[in-house]
Amino acid sequence: MVTIKDVARRAGVSVTTVSRVLNNSPHPISPETRRKVLEAVAELGFCPNAAARSLQLNETRMIGLMLPDVANPYYSGIVRGIEDVAHQEGYTVILCNTDRSRERTLKYLRVLREKRVDGVIFMGGGVVEDAREDHFFQKEDIPTVVIGRHFGFFPSVQIDNADAARRAVIHLLERGHRDIACIAGPSSSTTSRDRLAGYRQALEEKGLKYEPSRIVHADFTPHGGYEAVRKLLEHKPWPTALLAHNDLMAVGAIKALADEGLSVPRDMAVVGFDDIPLASYVLPRLTTVRVPVYELGATAMRLLRDLLGGRTVPQVTLLPVELIIRESA
Repeated sequence: MVTIKDVARRAGVSVTTVSRVLNNSPHPISPETRRKVLEAVAELGFCPNAAARSLQLNETRMIGLMLPDVANPYYSGIVRGIEDVAHQEGYTVILCNTDRSRERTLKYLRVLREKRVDGVIFMGGGVVEDAREDHFFQKEDIPTVVIGRHFGFFPSVQIDNADAARRAVIHLLERGHRDIACIAGPSSSTTSRDRLAGYRQALEEKGLKYEPSRIVHADFTPHGGYEAVRKLLEHKPWPTALLAHNDLMAVGAIKALADEGLSVPRDMAVVGFDDIPLASYVLPRLTTVRVPVYELGATAMRLLRDLLGGRTVPQVTLLPVELIIRESA
């Protein structure tokens, strides 16, 4: 096995100099010396022992990322933002897909603890509560950032889900709709609860009654949206419009309406949430709330970087959203 001493011998420098080059030390090193060390590393195929390095520097340059559903393009957009900034800052991301399962969440938390990650980014309210219940953060002081609203436990980057949903419903009201249904996410989701609150607020602002029978909870998937519409159509009169708490459910809703011979937006207008790439390709193209998913991830990673550097960060960082009006509503 090639060691750092072999590299030093080949480059004609000290072991300390090799270590400084490999660790990007601020200690002055001439370009020629750096070139010799890197050439020796390449010629010998030297690979530093990450475990030994982490013990020496008290860091692993690894970040744990907890997310509920890797298949959802909303989350994949956030992951892209996190990974781009992490790569720029020299961190490796360990991705943990929880599938909203408490058992899997706690299992991954134990793995991250064993890997001695430098920090953690959470998406999905349930995993945060599970992490606290597992005493993950009481055992070790691990810098943590959360994406979404999670009751002030940790620094977070988020959007105002309630106001965004309110604006989407106001758009439908301004188009003349008075019977507006809502396909909500799981009742355990803080995101869903906030969006439902915004839906209700918009109705009350216009003097309209909030009808629990017009709310159907689903699982943020196209199938969930499809089945929610089938349930809404079981009883007449049908709503003339609906707000889905994410675009995947909105796409499923549009498919269900088409299968029943109904036209969007003529028979029922549909508004989604997130503005995933698919939203502008379905027919009709989806009116939706554009969430800056990439920037949510990039901002979260920058906050975590600052925490790791010992800097103070704001408790809440709020990013703006935009209502994108297309043909569906």
